[in-house]
Amino acid sequence: MRFVLPKGRLLKGSLEILRKAGYDIRKPGERRLIERVGNYEVLLARAFDVPVYVEYGIDVGISGSDVVEERGSDVLIPLELPFGKCRLSLAMPKESVVDPEEMDGYRIATKYPGITRRFFEGLDVEVEILKLHGSIELAPKIGIADAIVDIVETGTTLRANGLLEVEKIMDVSALLLVNRIAQKTKFEEINELVFSIKEVIENGF
Repeated sequence: MRFVLPKGRLLKGSLEILRKAGYDIRKPGERRLIERVGNYEVLLARAFDVPVYVEYGIDVGISGSDVVEERGSDVLIPLELPFGKCRLSLAMPKESVVDPEEMDGYRIATKYPGITRRFFEGLDVEVEILKLHGSIELAPKIGIADAIVDIVETGTTLRANGLLEVEKIMDVSALLLVNRIAQKTKFEEINELVFSIKEVIENGF
């Protein structure tokens, strides 16, 4: 069975829940992106690429619901996992806060153009979306955007950059993803994995 795990904030929880479920999985060593452990192969990928890997052939992955929603990948999601909890929110400089309904013509910086577009379309508000890959909070500070849509855990980074959380767009948590073909061709293995992880969660992971 092949696993793809996200680099970054979800990696620790991903490895831990798999180990507790009885899967002796280690992250690839220094500079290696694939590690073979017994019958398992583990790949490390950028968080935004995990759903794509699973859709196109890797058996199982773990990814944030924000990424799955943004990518719109065609994968099975048998379980929500009890870590990686945060939210995707709209934030703007605290001295120029307005309601989202009043943001016609605003420029929004985000890693999530799809979710952002759908959110504002739902409000019938037209905005310009600026896609960035990192340090989104800087965009309003340097004057290239009026607001941001980004992941918020504690709000500390927002406050440090003079931003205020205006509206939560969605709750986010880690999800177990399964390739649709693998679910059929490796039915027993996949089911065993899902039930083992479910048991770990029920026992208070």
